[in-house]
Amino acid sequence: MTLSQISARMGALAAATALSATLLFAAPQAHAATKGSYYKAELAQPTTAKPELLRSVYVKCEGTSCRAPIASTAPKNMCISIAREFGAVTAFTAGERVFTAEEVAACNGDNAKAIAKN
Repeated sequence: MTLSQISARMGALAAATALSATLLFAAPQAHAATKGSYYKAELAQPTTAKPELLRSVYVKCEGTSCRAPIASTAPKNMCISIAREFGAVTAFTAGERVFTAEEVAACNGDNAKAIAKN
């Protein structure tokens, strides 16, 4: 093996190591940046509830705004869970998807009827 072949292999090894290190450390950071607010809900009434574990993720609410990272559940199910735990939802988004008024009403289900009675 000549010196030029060894140099070429060492260069390829160094490039592969650099690429692996970048993927190992940068990719999880990019995922973590988007992980914190995949689900977003606006509530009809402010809440002082502490973060709750719903559908395997913690949902944190401040005032009328609730946020949660992505979970392995359908957005509709997360919306329903938030409405049941924190109160009527007035707006809901899952990533780029914005729920329609009808979808939000479906999230509230019986919860909206109970609030209307009070």
